[in-house]
Amino acid sequence: MYGYLQVFVIYYLCRNFKTLELLNMDNVQLLKDKLAQKRNRLAAEEIRINLKERKLRTRRLIEIGGLVVKAKLDHLPTNTLFGALLTNFESLAKDNNIQKQWTALGKSVLDQAEQKQSAVILKLDSKPSEQIRIHLRSHGLKWNKLREEWYGFVMNLDSLKEGIKSIDHNIEVIK
Repeated sequence: MYGYLQVFVIYYLCRNFKTLELLNMDNVQLLKDKLAQKRNRLAAEEIRINLKERKLRTRRLIEIGGLVVKAKLDHLPTNTLFGALLTNFESLAKDNNIQKQWTALGKSVLDQAEQKQSAVILKLDSKPSEQIRIHLRSHGLKWNKLREEWYGFVMNLDSLKEGIKSIDHNIEVIK
């Protein structure tokens, strides 16, 4: 009726039970159901892991695209950009120290860009006009509905102040 391998699988599944009473043939269906549940849990976990991996890959690709934009190479045709990347890959294969040079250069440029930005919280005494809201958004500020304030990182603080001088405001620069 049951082969040696099937009995062994059932025994293996039941090893966590305090007694091996469940090994009688009346409880085989119960054991099969438990095995099906474990398979379903594993399948669900595999789906979750695959989704997480896909999200991480998508995030990485978006970051790489952002770096292409920051390097001001986004205007290049795809073939030209790909050729440039292949050339850099060949340079990397020939010279081991070039990666350290690229890392230092990239870090210095990104650090400079970060230092130019100022974290800002802006509170206005009245509702701004559409023109002022467009000006605020163009400087990278976002509206916080809960706190009723504008916040974000601003590259050109003087330009921001110039655009909102017609309305009463309080700017807090966070350092």
